[in-house]
Amino acid sequence: MGEQDRLLVDFTLLESSKKNLKDIKKALKDIEEHRDDIRDIWGHDSIAGKMQEFVNNWDNYRRELLENVEDLGKQVDTSLKSFEKLDLDLKNATEKKNGKNGGS
Repeated sequence: MGEQDRLLVDFTLLESSKKNLKDIKKALKDIEEHRDDIRDIWGHDSIAGKMQEFVNNWDNYRRELLENVEDLGKQVDTSLKSFEKLDLDLKNATEKKNGKNGGS
């Protein structure tokens, strides 16, 4: 078997991707808590109205982005668990076939 016949899974990359997506999810959720903090500094009603419109649009896009990040996080987690299980299954099958100490 050559190198092209092998599936290489970077578990470290999957773990760090899972953590990074979790951090992004937290940051997107935390933004909502701070949006009302700046309302008083907008000043004039017409500016405040436009800023409110912008914030509402941003909220919609942020929610959509948050859903996408959550979905991607679930996919990464499922992939990681599946590859870990496959790796363990292959290890156990190899040990069973060759004996615990690696074969003949």
